[in-house]
Amino acid sequence: MFDGQNVLELDGGHLDLSYHDEHLWPSMTPAGSIRNYTFGIGDPQVGPLVQLGLVSSLAEEPLDWRHVIDPPHFHGSDQFRVLAGGDWNVGGKSLRTGDYVFQEAGKVYREHPDSSEPAWIVLVIGDRRGALPTIISDADRETLIDGGENFRAADADNYAHPAGPKGASAIDTSLGGCSRGYLFGALHDIDNANPVTATFGDREAGPSVQMYCVAAGQVIREASVCGTEQFLVITKGSVAIGPARYLAGDMRLQRADEPMAAVVAGAEGAELTVVVADRRHTPVGATR
Repeated sequence: MFDGQNVLELDGGHLDLSYHDEHLWPSMTPAGSIRNYTFGIGDPQVGPLVQLGLVSSLAEEPLDWRHVIDPPHFHGSDQFRVLAGGDWNVGGKSLRTGDYVFQEAGKVYREHPDSSEPAWIVLVIGDRRGALPTIISDADRETLIDGGENFRAADADNYAHPAGPKGASAIDTSLGGCSRGYLFGALHDIDNANPVTATFGDREAGPSVQMYCVAAGQVIREASVCGTEQFLVITKGSVAIGPARYLAGDMRLQRADEPMAAVVAGAEGAELTVVVADRRHTPVGATR
């Protein structure tokens, strides 16, 4: 079930979003150095929460990432990130465009820009019950940015996840498990014939992920329909879905039970991530 958080609307069969439309994105800061879209998909209780971040380093708006924006903390849910553009740092490791990372619930970390270039971050919190962060330092909790309902500090005594603030990790990928809380990778390393697949979040109704790196003209997925929402992110090259063409930095949210035309890589090939909101559903007619 789509929840646009009173900002986004899914009126038709799909919703197109793009990091290239920066001026349309809601801002979390006065000058617009942090812009964000947040929406829920899949199961309304345990399904994923998608947080899209567009971060720019502005001279007129210096930010204290260490104490105000993103102090050390952990979440009660598994997380998945793919970097759609720029440079980013998660848990002390640098990410570049097309890099991804799975992160276990309860892992203490920070994230922040890794250069002065704009960063386009796609974050999928696998189980929305574990979305709120537990801030490690009381002092940082007092100075934390007011980012709205989805970014406030968690109340440990009233945490939504039944396992408590550290949640319960359930990351399972075709590449194996996490090491010290993380599994890092890059889409450009994925074999053309063997997409990377994964599940995370709630063990019964959490999301699944497929990541592709394909050659020009390749049919990534035949025309299909799925009983839950699908979220597609292009990080390199382009894809065509029917008459629509998507470039790196573009995204498409497909409505549940709405037929989708074949997904075909463009002349430059494509790196594509597909998040299926509820693992209990599989696109019917998909061949890969």
